[in-house]
Amino acid sequence: MVKSVLSQEDTLDIDVPVSRVTLSLRRCWGASKNAASELCRSKTAMVGALMLLVLLGLCLLTPYIAHYDPIKQNYREMLQTPSTKHYFGTDRYGRDIWSRILWGGRRLLTISVLAVLVGVLIGIPMGTLSGYYGKWIDAFTMRLVDAQLAFPGILIYLMLATLVREWKLAGFWNDLALIFALGINQIPRLARLVRGTVLAEKEKEYVEACRAIGEGNLYISLREILPNCISPVIVQATVSLGSTLLVIAALSFLGLGSPPPTPDWGADLNLARDHMESRPLIAIFPGLAISYAVLAFNLFGDGLRDILDPRLADK
Repeated sequence: MVKSVLSQEDTLDIDVPVSRVTLSLRRCWGASKNAASELCRSKTAMVGALMLLVLLGLCLLTPYIAHYDPIKQNYREMLQTPSTKHYFGTDRYGRDIWSRILWGGRRLLTISVLAVLVGVLIGIPMGTLSGYYGKWIDAFTMRLVDAQLAFPGILIYLMLATLVREWKLAGFWNDLALIFALGINQIPRLARLVRGTVLAEKEKEYVEACRAIGEGNLYISLREILPNCISPVIVQATVSLGSTLLVIAALSFLGLGSPPPTPDWGADLNLARDHMESRPLIAIFPGLAISYAVLAFNLFGDGLRDILDPRLADK
């Protein structure tokens, strides 16, 4: 009898964690199916998602499909037209344009994602606490946001880039300065967006119910209100990825980005200006890469807005 009881308890102890894991997997699978079905309802989001999948796939496969060193110069093959050997031709230094676009895209996407992530991780808590607590916290946070708006992130980057070059540091520190500066530039927009959403959410009935059962303010703001504010943040962050990538390319085009010979779409576009009449394809391919990436992020962001905004769902 004792053995049978022990065996039942052992099976219960083993089955409980397994069932919890299974339940979590089922919830994740159900949420994924719902997200996929909602995504399929928007043609704009589907087109943007497919374009992003192609872009991300090329960036992930870059070490395997880029057959040439993007930095190595070869003057014997300079200014070649597209061929089976060089898919997009070569620039005036004999470097393979296909390889430079792939490696440059990988770098630009990484910097854009990390910069937006910095803005999200700082802007969301600022907006949440400001909108929920109000009073002096709100006043202090919003004045800090106004100060950030008065001091653009590009100026912060120029200051940091000057210090990096003055100290003769590696290109990694230049990219880190760019991530930090562009991330700071994202904070005011996201903080104001979250604050406005929190101000609307904290007056709803479920917040009053949480207060009635004795939940603390920090728990209510972070566990109850914040999840309901994520939808506009996702849309804003997705659109910001495209604009951030465009700013990085513009800085490189003006010669304010990473120093050569770092692969960069903006720098390659600037380098091709001297050969626009004789070899226009040298400029077309980096330009198409920039346009493709920005368009993919914008289409995906617009599609997400149509899906997540209930006011647009019935239109």
